Amino acid sequence: MSTAAVTQFETTEARLDTPMGPTPFTLFKTQSGFQIAHDIFAGTTYPHVHFVSDVKTVLDIGANIGAASVYFAMHYPGAIVYAFEPASAPFSLLKPNTAPFRNVATFNFGFNSQEGQGLLYHGKQDSVESSVCPSPRTDTDPEQIQLMSAPKFLTTHAIERIDILKLDTEGCEVPILRSLQKHLPEIKLIYVEYHSDRDRRLIDGLLAETHVLWRGHVPLAYRGEFCYLNRKLIPDETYSSEILLPLD
Repeated sequence: MSTAAVTQFETTEARLDTPMGPTPFTLFKTQSGFQIAHDIFAGTTYPHVHFVSDVKTVLDIGANIGAASVYFAMHYPGAIVYAFEPASAPFSLLKPNTAPFRNVATFNFGFNSQEGQGLLYHGKQDSVESSVCPSPRTDTDPEQIQLMSAPKFLTTHAIERIDILKLDTEGCEVPILRSLQKHLPEIKLIYVEYHSDRDRRLIDGLLAETHVLWRGHVPLAYRGEFCYLNRKLIPDETYSSEILLPLD
């Protein structure tokens, strides 16, 4: 078992066009890493919902190298973006990538239903595939990581309301959502990735009373990204939602 940071991939530096001018952003030199970062900054993965306003708190759970955190920080400059990444290698990029944005706070731990130590299996193709659940997409030498209870973090940091929640934890989405159940009615937007048909159905059930499915991208039969909108914020019928299904 590995307990130290293991940088599996070479890195490369890109330049982002930000309100501060060209800003460096380091990412792992992998095909999937390039594509994921491109889709995030293009607004494809986490589509901006322009009529959602007064955003003060964003939780980026599963922040990886920080692309989504930077994206949210630029769209919501008046909000604090809390970025959580338990793995050492991506966290070593997350911290400097978000450093130019004063409204991003980074934390080197993950969330789950129980606190304590856990094992994270590194993704073979890119760090975004790392998971606490071993699979053919992960290697066999796990890293020991720190896990915390999401409600305890909110209490410790005196966070009373979450405005935007982004969840991409490679299989831990359901227990994290369950732990945040009392906060769900006030969350304006929830961006969540699912990794099995069972998880998709469970996530939809957990959010059915408080949110509607607003946007979706389903590239594979049992893997996709959804954006849920709080029912209190549903606009009139002049707006439309969009679900992108895989092509035949």
